[in-house]
Amino acid sequence: MRSGLILAGGRSTRFGGEEKSLMLIGGKRMICRVVEALSPVVDEVIISVRDERQRGLLSPFVSGREFVFDEIHGIGPLSGVRAGLKRAKGEYVAVVACDMPLINGAAIGLLFDVAEGHDAAVPVHEGGLIEPLHAVYRRGTMLDAVKKSIEAGERKISAPLRRLKDVVYVPDDEIRKVDPGLDTFLNVNRAEDVELISRL
Repeated sequence: MRSGLILAGGRSTRFGGEEKSLMLIGGKRMICRVVEALSPVVDEVIISVRDERQRGLLSPFVSGREFVFDEIHGIGPLSGVRAGLKRAKGEYVAVVACDMPLINGAAIGLLFDVAEGHDAAVPVHEGGLIEPLHAVYRRGTMLDAVKKSIEAGERKISAPLRRLKDVVYVPDDEIRKVDPGLDTFLNVNRAEDVELISRL
């Protein structure tokens, strides 16, 4: 069984408090795009949110999906990863951000295949930049690594990777085989990104 975890609990401070995951990209809500891309390659989709209020905002657009809530506040996305991994049923979990509206299902499927037998499959770009929020993790070992990172006061989303013993880093050339433009990694950080990505 394969699970998908979408992290949607960010505060959207650069959007004036507007719910970023509900921004329209090409006429479709961003969270809907991510759910639709993940659904064909996983057996369950879990959405991590801050609280009940945020679930209330998102649930009309993603009905039937399971939600988890941050149990520890003020530590960033690691809290959402922890909650999602605890709930997931699959041995391997794709962890993605809600602000990547062009996520490519084939790219996620490739990462699942690469991760098999390892602790994680994490994309790495030329220059060494990694994509921990567009990656596939073995649920048990990653959950343990996340818990230890939180206990150690580490907040970076990449921190748990240092605690995993068997991580496969997947270069751009491999991802390009299924997504030639690497659009799967594009994310919405600012309001102007919405228009740019909508044109794509």
